[in-house]
Amino acid sequence: MDTKPFRVLIVGAGEAGRMIASEILADAQIRERYHILGFVDDDAAKTELLGLPVFHGVDDLRELVRAHSADTLFIAVPSAPAGFMGRIIDGMGGLAVRLRILPGVREIIDGDASWQSLRDFRPEDLLGREEVAFERDRIAPFYDDARVLVTGGGGSIGSEICRELLSLPVACVVAYGHGENSLYQLQSELGGDAQARLFTQIGDVRDPEKLEKTLTAFRITDVFHAAAHKHVPLMEHFPDEAVKNNIYGSYVAARAAARAGVRRFLMISTDKAVHPSSVMGATKRVAERVVLGMNGGATRYVVTRFGNVLGSRGSVLPLFIRQIQRGGPLTITDPEVTRYFMSIREAARLVIKACSLDAGEIFVLDMGRPVNIHQLAKRLILLSGHLPDEIPIVFTGLRPGEKMHEELWHGHENLHAAPFERLCIASNPGAHIAPPMMQTFIERMDPALSSADHDAIRALLFEYAE
Repeated sequence: MDTKPFRVLIVGAGEAGRMIASEILADAQIRERYHILGFVDDDAAKTELLGLPVFHGVDDLRELVRAHSADTLFIAVPSAPAGFMGRIIDGMGGLAVRLRILPGVREIIDGDASWQSLRDFRPEDLLGREEVAFERDRIAPFYDDARVLVTGGGGSIGSEICRELLSLPVACVVAYGHGENSLYQLQSELGGDAQARLFTQIGDVRDPEKLEKTLTAFRITDVFHAAAHKHVPLMEHFPDEAVKNNIYGSYVAARAAARAGVRRFLMISTDKAVHPSSVMGATKRVAERVVLGMNGGATRYVVTRFGNVLGSRGSVLPLFIRQIQRGGPLTITDPEVTRYFMSIREAARLVIKACSLDAGEIFVLDMGRPVNIHQLAKRLILLSGHLPDEIPIVFTGLRPGEKMHEELWHGHENLHAAPFERLCIASNPGAHIAPPMMQTFIERMDPALSSADHDAIRALLFEYAE
């Protein structure tokens, strides 16, 4: 049975668009699948390319799709400016058009754009910036023969850190955590050399003997501390567990690293630790201060801080997609709420790059402008092929502990650029909690934890989170 070819408009009449079109036009089999109608570009000086018309411009894309009965768009603008993809989605709302996108220039080996490089549109493409590069060649020497332990190794971020580390010349990676199913899944998905260098250990970061024994047995050189309770509303109800896991767990892990002679200990923090309004954010801020206060010995302690991670457990994007699939409504706290976003891969790579640097205490990724969640939700509705009024949006109000807008650093922190692109270093040595001060904190906090006095826990927690 004959199948009609897809009717394609290529958005972008630059080099990438030209290379994709040339490849399709030169192959009879590909031409049977894709009929190129022309290009769409904002540059009015471009009128023809490869014998095909260049239409103007991107803001007229909806009319062009209708006029030429296009059913497929190839987005061939690998260096698109922020907001470019949003313009396309806003214009395509409700039309039965398939979007294929060329990955960012850093993902195209040697700049070779090919139609085979095109992939389906992903929600994270709406964030308006290209992923930060890994710069593998620059960091590989630091990890040559390194032996790395990742706490929370089965979690969304922890498991991605393990995967990225295994692309480097590490001797071994130990995924440490208490979620046996996620650790098993991580181990099962790998093959060959990567699987041979990955080891899993079931354990709790609050168990100093087990942790120190593991660090010693595997001769660990570096620790990435990703284990934490991260759910903001839940931790408002269980501040005792947040303190035990996020603060005590971090302190136990940091001390075990020093006793085992680890060279670097890196703790993963969050933008919610900046001027914290939630229990979760406050525990992470105290943990930052405690971990950095361990510096002064042979082990070097650093912190990474970033915003919301796309695709991680509890992320808003998977929630929105599930709600759209059910026909709505999409639930948003407030029409003005904004958040910083990064991909799981960016989060993992930030951690790995930061650990390789000799200078700095708190590393922050420049994630561009914060994203308005209401606008993101509306564009996801359009991306799913619905008209704006087909999927309702309901505003629920900010939940306990949530902020309207997040920040990436404190006003009193000194900020300067790191050697890696879009990586910043923040520092404020006077804010550290040294071990003697931590012992005082424990002595004051333990009675409140024992009696489950949530009010007392919160009061003491925010006192030390300043």
